[in-house]
Amino acid sequence: MKIKFGMVIIVTILLSNLLPAQTVVVKENNDKVLLWIEAEAGNIIDPMLIHDTEKASGGQFIEVRGGNNNVENAPNDGLAFYKFTIENAGVYKIWGRVNINMHDEDAFWVKIDDENWAKWKGIEVGCKWHWDEVHDTQKNNQVMTYNLDAGSHTLVLTYGMDQTRLDKWLITNDLDYNPTEAGPHTEAIIKSSPKMPIVNNTVRFDGSASFSTEGSVVTYNWDFGNGEKVSGVSAEHTFSAVGKYPVKLVITDDAGLTSRLTKTVTVYTEEPVACFKYSPDRAKAKEIVYFDASESFNANGKIVNYKWDFGDGSLEEGVIAKHAFATSGEYYTTLTITDKTGKVKSEKRLITVITGIPKKIIYETDMCLDADDVGALAMLHGLANNNEVDLLAVCFNEVHPSGAAAIDAMNTWYGRGDIPIGIYKKELPDPDLSFYLDALTKFPHDLDRESALSAVEVYKNVLSKQPDKSVTIVSVGFIVNLYDLLKEDPDLIEQKVAELVIMGGPRGGGFNLGRHNTSSLTEYLLEHWPSPIVFSGAGTGIFTAEGLENTPKENPFREAYYQFFNSNFCQRHSWDQMAVLYGVRGVSDYFTELENVDRWNLKSGMRLALKTRLTKDAYARIIEDLMLKPPIK
Repeated sequence: MKIKFGMVIIVTILLSNLLPAQTVVVKENNDKVLLWIEAEAGNIIDPMLIHDTEKASGGQFIEVRGGNNNVENAPNDGLAFYKFTIENAGVYKIWGRVNINMHDEDAFWVKIDDENWAKWKGIEVGCKWHWDEVHDTQKNNQVMTYNLDAGSHTLVLTYGMDQTRLDKWLITNDLDYNPTEAGPHTEAIIKSSPKMPIVNNTVRFDGSASFSTEGSVVTYNWDFGNGEKVSGVSAEHTFSAVGKYPVKLVITDDAGLTSRLTKTVTVYTEEPVACFKYSPDRAKAKEIVYFDASESFNANGKIVNYKWDFGDGSLEEGVIAKHAFATSGEYYTTLTITDKTGKVKSEKRLITVITGIPKKIIYETDMCLDADDVGALAMLHGLANNNEVDLLAVCFNEVHPSGAAAIDAMNTWYGRGDIPIGIYKKELPDPDLSFYLDALTKFPHDLDRESALSAVEVYKNVLSKQPDKSVTIVSVGFIVNLYDLLKEDPDLIEQKVAELVIMGGPRGGGFNLGRHNTSSLTEYLLEHWPSPIVFSGAGTGIFTAEGLENTPKENPFREAYYQFFNSNFCQRHSWDQMAVLYGVRGVSDYFTELENVDRWNLKSGMRLALKTRLTKDAYARIIEDLMLKPPIK
């Protein structure tokens, strides 16, 4: 059906397989037409998935399930179909509202009706939703235009690469129009009270602030995350158990546009909740540690007393406390709070006081395509500032010509320009591009690819000078350098290396352990490497690096992320940083006990998998703090 609102026409098309009706908002101005379609409103076929996020128009976007990639040919699965009708024949083009966090995660296939597929690759990178014209990389990135007759047509999308996200379509015959905003949409807004609800007490929800840009909101559907659902602009609900509940509001306006929002509601008991934070995360003996219990609370009362037991015989009272531990070691610090009714709760945390004797680290990196390698190197320098790391060498296992110079520039920024840098001097099939390495060569450095030694030479020179079983290698890239070292001098590895930490899956697959046709090399290394290997696969959803915007422009780490995100400051997953965190600080209070990986039938303790203990936000705070440490003057 069509509903006219002045110069706006809403077209609703009923789709198959029980999906909701697809709504097309048509805006007309003389002979110019704009057709807006939410990406999630089409006929979406697995493995293309619909995801919720309040940052997308309508609260949803589409993205193929991870691991699905095909940039050679348009795949036959993961299709999304959109039907639309035009009354004015003519030349049309297509815009997509997209979110691309990384180069090489930037491809869809698109066509209209029975025309040829356009490989829509090279989509502009940026951490925010933005509009990009559908173009065809097979035709020198030519912006696609379509001669369409009046009548019905079908827009078809399928995946090119995973992590390429689509929020919305715009189909228009106004070839000069450049969309900047989200376009016609509804937005669900949830207000709730009290802010800290208690089990078996009433919680009030209000959706009246929700709105539509095209009409009036007519339906409000609530899902309280515990199987109970109601309708209405407002609602009251009682949760019968403590916990976190994903409360969802779905609204629809009188034109058929839909939006949804999920708000996590935490339901508490009447007992107080004790929690505290402290800094620095790793202090040295006699260094002051600051403790803060201000985030402790009672949902139904006031905290009247805070007592600290630092685990070394020292006691203190107050919301804020400070303490210096006399010697290095591990101390269980306990916070005990009392509310006005006399209820008492405690939290105990492990505080690690470091010896000040740095851990010997060699960093093995493919710093090129992604930027988390940069963040991991920044972490290592931050840890070195705290006397936790002696960074013996950095070895580069990609072949980008600017790699050595860029790494040297980053080391130089921290006043450590004399750290040896080794590079892979052979060839790699299909070498990766980089969108930041060249820019870093403009920063002060005195090493380049021609003057750098091979990684194997650096390993042999550096390892031979270290005490036995004293060196940890943190490998966050490909294993080509380590493979060559293993083939050339396995005895040196067995004598000097205490542990190899690999950022990758414990089954030997994934990006780092298979790209550039290295799977067979990886398999050999994992079977024959003489020291224990720990696999670190965590990092997805641990977002860091946004704070680099506030560091000096002379900081090459800042510039790397800025260039990586196409002149933006954004957050990025922290896979490589998590490997460094374990490689330097060990299991400690960060990880659970390591689990044996028995694929290679080796003795217990030789191949281990890392399991996380903290929340993603907690890891992010630790990592970001280390990444932002300035050089020591």
